[in-house]
Amino acid sequence: MDLRYERVLHRIAALIGGFAGAYTVLIRLNLGSSQTMNLLEMLTGLLGKDYLQAALHFIGMLLYAGAVFTAVYLSKKGRIDMKLFSMAVNAAGFIVLGLLPADINRCVGLYPTFIMMSIQWVVFGSIGGYASSPIFSTNNLRQTVGALAEYVCDHKKEHLDKAKYFAGTLLFFHLGAAGGFFACKALGIKAAFLGIIPCAALAAVVLVSEYAKSTNDLPIEANEMDI
Repeated sequence: MDLRYERVLHRIAALIGGFAGAYTVLIRLNLGSSQTMNLLEMLTGLLGKDYLQAALHFIGMLLYAGAVFTAVYLSKKGRIDMKLFSMAVNAAGFIVLGLLPADINRCVGLYPTFIMMSIQWVVFGSIGGYASSPIFSTNNLRQTVGALAEYVCDHKKEHLDKAKYFAGTLLFFHLGAAGGFFACKALGIKAAFLGIIPCAALAAVVLVSEYAKSTNDLPIEANEMDI
């Protein structure tokens, strides 16, 4: 797969990840792209004997883990385009997020994002030449700074390319987050529906690329018949 094409897909995925991250932080007061807080709150629920909350967070963990397992399995054994599959799941998830009531349990309100973002991470996390999460920032920041330090030390172009790649991921993630911020301020819970737009854009890029590839793969005789 063309490296530039992969990086375009990864940038759009990071945009979606940033939008989803800002949405869950502003609407559900937690980052629905990660399991760190969910697992900590499950533990504190158990230790604090709030077993209902612990159970809800446990279900959230199962959903996240189950989505990862499904995405990896389908990537290895399935016959579907995983990029389109991920965007279909995202679009459905954003619709569900926009329809959930405002007073629903905070953890339950994150369930769609646990599924959406875990699949997106599996599908888009290792394209473009590097392993880079398109759903949160910590490792991308570390990799950017580390690559810049390596470039300052040895001036190798590959280290500068790496720094640009991870910095680009950070940029697009936070552009998506900024979009999520303004959308949530204007529309509240219904802002989730706007997340469908970049998902459709990514799917369109994939479909156009697949169409172009299939056209180029036609036999010469078939192409000559169209002249």
